[in-house]
Amino acid sequence: MHDYHKAKDMVEFAQAKAVELGKNSVAKVLITVGESSGYSADTIVMYFKELAEGTVCENAEIVVTNVKSMLECPSCGKIFPRKLMEYACPVCGVEGVPSKIGTEVFLEDVVFE
Repeated sequence: MHDYHKAKDMVEFAQAKAVELGKNSVAKVLITVGESSGYSADTIVMYFKELAEGTVCENAEIVVTNVKSMLECPSCGKIFPRKLMEYACPVCGVEGVPSKIGTEVFLEDVVFE
């Protein structure tokens, strides 16, 4: 259900920005979703489309950027991609820990017609 609320926040933000700028239509929204964010990009898009009906966002193209989860080596500081069942740093071999990369979810930009 948190995907619904995130999509709702995004539609409301885009609508408010359109009013602020005196725009009648949103052409495109750019959304970023991290692999480990706990959100589903597909579900956010579905809810965005549903919530956008009858608003300035109704016909907006939705572009999603998916961000791969990354690990950080606590020993050498190397940032590296998380792989299934592989956590060793490719530089020094120490087990990596989760980084903030891949946990993000946000409305990156709104493009108006």
